[in-house]
Amino acid sequence: MTRTLGAWDCSYCKTKKILGNVFDCPGCGHPRPRGVRFYQIPNAPIVTPEIAAQLGSGDPNWYCDWCDSGNKDNNQKCWKCGAERGTAPSHEVKRFLQDEAVPQSTEEAEASDPDGKSWVEEPKVPAVPIPIPINNDDEEESSYIDSSDNEELGIQSSNNTGLGKIKPFAIGALILVGIAVVSFFIYQLFFNSHEEMVRVSGFNWTQSVTVQEYRTVRESSWSSTPSGAYDIYSDYRDTGRDEKIHDGWDTVEYEDTCYKTEDYPDTCTDSKYVSDSCTSTTDNGDGSFDTDTYECGGYESFTYSCTKSRQVPYSCTKTRQEERYHYEDIYDWYYEYNIDKWVSIANYATSGNDHNPHYFSDFVLSDPYDGYSPPRLGQQQQFLVPGDYYVTFLCDNHKVGDEGYFTRKYSESDWALFNYEVGYPIEVNFFNGVLSFPIP
Repeated sequence: MTRTLGAWDCSYCKTKKILGNVFDCPGCGHPRPRGVRFYQIPNAPIVTPEIAAQLGSGDPNWYCDWCDSGNKDNNQKCWKCGAERGTAPSHEVKRFLQDEAVPQSTEEAEASDPDGKSWVEEPKVPAVPIPIPINNDDEEESSYIDSSDNEELGIQSSNNTGLGKIKPFAIGALILVGIAVVSFFIYQLFFNSHEEMVRVSGFNWTQSVTVQEYRTVRESSWSSTPSGAYDIYSDYRDTGRDEKIHDGWDTVEYEDTCYKTEDYPDTCTDSKYVSDSCTSTTDNGDGSFDTDTYECGGYESFTYSCTKSRQVPYSCTKTRQEERYHYEDIYDWYYEYNIDKWVSIANYATSGNDHNPHYFSDFVLSDPYDGYSPPRLGQQQQFLVPGDYYVTFLCDNHKVGDEGYFTRKYSESDWALFNYEVGYPIEVNFFNGVLSFPIP
């Protein structure tokens, strides 16, 4: 590594090519200011140990916050005004690789600097707004902090809110509104209820009577007969169903497509790392430049002859096992028989729009069964079959039901307890939907 002195230009008297170990302009005596640019010069002096001591301990210069003068890194106080170093900004350290042009003048150094600054700011402590006294006697003193100062101090400008911050807020607001609307409807449907009074406006009912007679019935079945069957006729016959019978296995040949592996010559591509050495130049930020070498090799592609393999299809004969079988008819015993049993012979329905349900009573059993002794052929019995029982209610609030009317089905015992003269409370939601029906 080679270390050489750089140079800088005085921005006050335009003196040029001032060596990097000089901290004040030999032309006007002004200290090297913040914003100075270092550049390389032809036949630059080699940095000897004596010159290195003049430059500092190897880190970049720092610039006084009070007088703006450049200081070597191992100074804790400004050589010009004596101010403490504190969080003063430091000169940038920039590295130029082999293909990058190293500045040879102040103009070239400025052109190679994308942010337009030659220094790096240290973090401000504390990161809160610091009041700046207003000097009314000096119009050149600024009585405000600009937006760039605000960013350094952690202050967010009110002009920089941006649409990007409004959009998430709007989405969140819409979600909250949606939740509120859904919650409102749930509350109104199930919780915001009130009581209404209804009265009975009508009844409706249906019932029926089933009549059965003990008769002889001719029936049939497969495989067996029920208890009590007589006059049985049997026949061993075809059931109409088939059974699959296994007869063995046959080896069957069939044509198919097979594959074989085939090698063929081809050209393959690979890469390898090729080492190389490049030169870099570093602006140390203290008035000196380091020239060094670094590894800058890379991967290069190359081709070579190789052998690859592929699957080639061809026609072939294969074998498989196929089941050999046949079907046989399934035979079983078929029975026809007589059996004595209760058979429904009539059903008599009754209905009404009153509160006095009754069963059909005009039918007379020819030979009533007493329910205790074994039944005889021709005896009859009847069963009372409960039906459906409805109550229609009327509410003075005609928004409930169909203009105040609605009908509800009840069990026979509850239906019998309702009365025309009695009022019954119901629970209704905000939309006049019935939540709880009348209870007798």
